[in-house]
Amino acid sequence: MNDLTFASGGCRCGGITPATSRPPKMTAQCHCRDCHKATGTGHISLAFFAGNDIRTHGTAKGNTATPDRGNQNTRHFCPDCGSGLHGKNSGRPGIISVAVSGLDENSGYSPGVVVDCTHRPAWDATRTDIPIFDEIPSHVSNS
Repeated sequence: MNDLTFASGGCRCGGITPATSRPPKMTAQCHCRDCHKATGTGHISLAFFAGNDIRTHGTAKGNTATPDRGNQNTRHFCPDCGSGLHGKNSGRPGIISVAVSGLDENSGYSPGVVVDCTHRPAWDATRTDIPIFDEIPSHVSNS
């Protein structure tokens, strides 16, 4: 990485390392059931980038599912350690969602919107000072 790197990170074993020199186009926290299953918790925190703004070293494996909105959602993960890294959604071509938990320096992350709160578990606290949607609005990509 160099001084122009905005954010970088990687999986637990270090086999896959994404980096970008640009800030995300948006940030979100998603509470959909697909995100519950993918993370093993009540939500996922995401940063959305233009696809050509992300450089990834290493080869991730992808798994595609069709969550309740009908779009094809492909989540990429490290085939060695299983860490979730990033995703692509057919409803948002050209956009990559990066799991904030995989970024080395994520203390400045703040979700810009919280989506799919219909499925938010009561024990998973959600900010109330930003836009909150019961479903995923059309202007927000699901993970």
